[in-house]
Amino acid sequence: MNEKRVIARVGNFIVTKENGNGMDWVSIKAVSGFWTMRFRQDNMMFRIVNEMAGDENLHAYLESWVKMCYLMSNCMPDLDFMEEFYKIYSDWSERQAKSEEVLSDEEDAKILEEERRKWEMKEELSDLDEGAT
Repeated sequence: MNEKRVIARVGNFIVTKENGNGMDWVSIKAVSGFWTMRFRQDNMMFRIVNEMAGDENLHAYLESWVKMCYLMSNCMPDLDFMEEFYKIYSDWSERQAKSEEVLSDEEDAKILEEERRKWEMKEELSDLDEGAT
C-alpha cells in the first residue's frame, strides 16, 4: 500500500483508507493488530464503511457491526446457531427486497419515453450545430 490514513476510531478498532496497486481500500483493524478486514473500492462495503467512518453519528452503528464481524470470524458456532442466523438473515433479505421501489409498467414506459425525447432533442441540436458550421 502506498498511502494509509486513519479516518475513524470506533471502540477498539481503527478504520483506515489506503491506496495502492491502482485501487483504494478501506481497512478495519483491531487496535491489537491481530485482526483485519479490508474492502476494495469496487466492493459495495467500501462505500458503506467509508461513509459511516466519515459520519460520527454513525460510529456507534459501525462499531457494533465491526464487533459482530469480529466475533463471527473468531468463533465456530454450532449448527443450531447457524440455522437460526440464516433464518434471521433470510427474513431481513425479504424485508429489504419488499422495501425496494419497483416501477410499474406505466412508470417505466414514461421514463423510457422521456429519455427517448431527450436523445432525439440532442440529435436535433447536434444536426443544427453541424449545419451551422
